[in-house]
Amino acid sequence: MTWLIVTREVREFYRDGRFLFGAGLVAVLFITAFLVGYEQRQNVFSEREVAQQLDYDDWINQPERHPHDAAHQGMHVFKPIPPLSFVDPGITNYVGSTQWLKAHRQTEVKFRPAQDATGLQRFGSLTPAWVIQVLGPLLIIVLGFNSFSGEREQGTLRQLISLGVPSWKLLRGKALALFLGAFLLIAPLLLFSVWAVSGDDLAGSRHDTLIRSGFLVLGYLVYLGIFIFVTLAVSALTATSRISLIVLLAFWIIGTTLAPRALVDVARMVYPIPNQAEFNTQLNQELQREYAEAWQEHFGTDKRWGSDVPLSRWGEALRVDDYAGYDAIDRHFGALWDRYEDQRRLQEFFGLLFPMLSIRSYSMAMSATDFTHHRDFATSAEDHRRLIQDLISSNLTQHADGHGERHFDYKVGKEFWSKVPRFEYAAPAAFFALQGSLNSLGVLLASLLISIAFAFWSSRNLI
Repeated sequence: MTWLIVTREVREFYRDGRFLFGAGLVAVLFITAFLVGYEQRQNVFSEREVAQQLDYDDWINQPERHPHDAAHQGMHVFKPIPPLSFVDPGITNYVGSTQWLKAHRQTEVKFRPAQDATGLQRFGSLTPAWVIQVLGPLLIIVLGFNSFSGEREQGTLRQLISLGVPSWKLLRGKALALFLGAFLLIAPLLLFSVWAVSGDDLAGSRHDTLIRSGFLVLGYLVYLGIFIFVTLAVSALTATSRISLIVLLAFWIIGTTLAPRALVDVARMVYPIPNQAEFNTQLNQELQREYAEAWQEHFGTDKRWGSDVPLSRWGEALRVDDYAGYDAIDRHFGALWDRYEDQRRLQEFFGLLFPMLSIRSYSMAMSATDFTHHRDFATSAEDHRRLIQDLISSNLTQHADGHGERHFDYKVGKEFWSKVPRFEYAAPAAFFALQGSLNSLGVLLASLLISIAFAFWSSRNLI
């Protein structure tokens, strides 16, 4: 009986042209977004790889100079493009792509691609993730808004019930028919990902990318499943198809357009963050206190780089200065990043009412384009900066300090520069992303269970 209902529903989709028109339009947008995103990713990946190598070559081939002068020049490291960024670019365009590794303190990741974008960027970008998150629910609403209300208007619903068809079987059959449409919408995501990864030398770990793709498809099926059961529930409760369509479109507009933007502002009010000037002021003030305490403890003076400390100890002073600031840097950047994480979790919680908030976070995490992955890159870059500083301060302590007042006459060349390794960053494995997404996935699953219960409750009295 269930498969008879599914067959009948699918046949109706094709007869009235809703499925062919809606799915065809979504497919065209999806393929266009995929190809454009894939090409952009290839170009950006190549550009950053070349830039990374050129910057490192400049470091290796710099002339003989004092090591601390080179530390102030530092080097730049570039954030790699994740393999699945063409599916969901996440916050990639709104956070920096380059970090400057220089002496004394950590810097922010700079040069956000959105800074060079046109005004159209405010309306969002066409990506496969956007197509599924926004247009996927709309397609389901178009297909299912009259599933029960339409049959009630035509009188066929009363006939089905009189023939002894249980309401729960009718609900199950209609839900399976809509799930078939949802799967046809999601299947290209997995197929395109497999194709892109299998033929892409830039994809990194293919196994990891395929795992991420599988979990991504799972999350989107849950997301669309929520809208399937909500659509059926509303259709069962409303007297006419017109009312059903109006209610569902209102829910879609609020859930995919208004609520995500409004709750971003709510999260900012609940968990405010300092602006860049305030952050730098607070960090610099604490750094000065930490420096003063460290210099007083090691050298008997709180005046940095003054005549009280002879040049014969400036290599040692550089190491003391660096280590004195590490805790303050970690505290301030850690607190700032934790606030961003708090804002994300608050938005995910409201995914119980507006599922897009949860799937958006989950999708970015599985595509390695969320803030957690960005934070991991920034932390790795800072670790590399500290490695450079340790190598330089150790070299100065061993060699330059022995020159006494001629400390700054000491110079090193390519042999020392080459001891600094090239920065190599690999994104965490898929299960790191999954672990960080348990909250959003849990909210999605809870929303699905609630929507299923709502649909079964609504279908108890169909006549």
